[in-house]
Amino acid sequence: MKIIRNNFSCAIARLLAMKFHSLIWISLAGLPMAACSKKQEILISGSETMKDAIQLLANGFNKKQNKFEAKVGGGGSKAGIEDLTLGRIDIAMTSNEIKETHLEALADISKFEKVEIGYDGLAIVVNPQNPLKQIHLSQYAQILSGKITNWKELGGPDMAILPVLRNRNSGTEAFVREHVLRRKDLGEAVYGAFKNTEYVTTATVKRDNREILDFVASNAGAIAYMGVGVAKSEGKGKVRIVEYALNKEGPFMLPTVENIQKGQYRLARALALVYVPDNARKDAFVAYALSEEGQKQILEYEYMQAAPNTVLVIEKRNAEK
Repeated sequence: MKIIRNNFSCAIARLLAMKFHSLIWISLAGLPMAACSKKQEILISGSETMKDAIQLLANGFNKKQNKFEAKVGGGGSKAGIEDLTLGRIDIAMTSNEIKETHLEALADISKFEKVEIGYDGLAIVVNPQNPLKQIHLSQYAQILSGKITNWKELGGPDMAILPVLRNRNSGTEAFVREHVLRRKDLGEAVYGAFKNTEYVTTATVKRDNREILDFVASNAGAIAYMGVGVAKSEGKGKVRIVEYALNKEGPFMLPTVENIQKGQYRLARALALVYVPDNARKDAFVAYALSEEGQKQILEYEYMQAAPNTVLVIEKRNAEK
């Protein structure tokens, strides 16, 4: 087999390849002809909770075929949905319910689909030196609102509590704000009484999970929340997950796969991909995420597998309405 090693352009290389067919292997700077064929990009961004897991899926997807290349970014669920409505990306990752304003914006553009690819438990984490073993919803809500400010109020040492939050682009932050801070998981009556509650203004706000892990690891009084997959895979030695319950009577439990699948651990939410199903590259990636191979990777990241029939289809809004 002959190898031509001149610095041809891809266009010239293709012409030569067409002329000589399989007799010549065209190579540019030592690379095979395949280097001239640019893969179609699939731009994915959004939820920081999902970013690393989707990157694992993207790695597997990119290796499995040669036509498309998935590229993954973060920024938060809110930013991902906004970028999708503006046409900046192909697929948005979200770990929270889509706001009505975003649903309307998407419906104005086209028919779109929200596909749940897995489920994630939310872990409450503290510094490894903190003796706290368990916490219930009302206690954590009072920490987040500034009503409880010292660990001695929870039976711990005389040490200031440093609550840590994600920023407002985060789907995780929005979930915690409604379900914990405003006590939505305790029922509509309780939620109605606390629906206007806001975070304490002295709380530390971080951009992503890595910043949170570093902060909690270096501050003995810190307490934060993050996806259990991130806490277990990246938080080893930096944070410790505490047991959680809806009320002081318990039962207190850790966010294990079994506890979440049985519905016993309540701090859990769906992880979804949102996209307009208008071309093969998007469909191919979503299909891979839901495949046996993709779901195996989801499980390896401590996320739960997706349940069947978890596709929400929103039709394009009638222009006359």
